[in-house]
Amino acid sequence: MENLLVTKQIDLAILSNVCFNFIRQTFELILIEPQMIKAFPETEKFGIGAMAIRRPEIWQKFLELANEVMHIESGLSQLERELVGAYVSMKFGCDFCHLGHLDTAEELGGSDVKALLTDPSAEMKPLFDFADRVVSNQVTDAEIQQVQAAGYSEKAIEDVIFVASLFGFANRMVTGFGIDYVEQRDRRSSKMLAKGYTQSKLIDRR
Repeated sequence: MENLLVTKQIDLAILSNVCFNFIRQTFELILIEPQMIKAFPETEKFGIGAMAIRRPEIWQKFLELANEVMHIESGLSQLERELVGAYVSMKFGCDFCHLGHLDTAEELGGSDVKALLTDPSAEMKPLFDFADRVVSNQVTDAEIQQVQAAGYSEKAIEDVIFVASLFGFANRMVTGFGIDYVEQRDRRSSKMLAKGYTQSKLIDRR
């Protein structure tokens, strides 16, 4: 019996040590400052505009695609597409795209539209629900029929798919390069996106 108690005490000590190390490592990961900014120093000053400096050919093609998906007249309004983009980014955890495209949505629809991401209207909820299915690779005929039953056209459904896909790339590009949203630097350029993606000045060299 005594040996059994000693064995249990040893097992508990090992388990406690494992748990302690796990908690310590978790907090270290949380507290360590990301190194991505240091690896790509232009991003701290220029934000997303740093992409035009590092890879101008890719950046230009991206803007052309973004303009086609987000700005050209389509099944969904520009405001609806910006809200879907901000919503997808919020769910992914990309603050730069989430907050930046909320600024764009505000420019298009006023400050009240920002609340729609967490308290969606009857019109936006089917779009957000469908966007969730797109980003989780769970689209079926049933989901498409639900969006259609809410009054949206096939072209509007295509818009959600394209917007979610575009922001899937954008979110990973932004987080991969360590670009954070800085209101003083990024709010103005985000609002300019309301006029189109290929005409906006996204690099502020001041």
